[in-house]
Amino acid sequence: MLPQFITYCLEIIKQQNEIICTLITLLIKKNVFNKPSKEPVNKPYRKLQVDELPVVEK
Repeated sequence: MLPQFITYCLEIIKQQNEIICTLITLLIKKNVFNKPSKEPVNKPYRKLQVDELPVVEK
């Protein structure tokens, strides 16, 4: 009896979680619950630019 009740409660919690996630997504209009992908981002870096040395006079 108890394991069935626990299973039932877990199913209800999962459904509530889905509803809450959907409502939050609709509220802020952005899906914040996406799982990050495991592939690395291939974004090239910007080239480094170095200023010339300043002129120092005595």
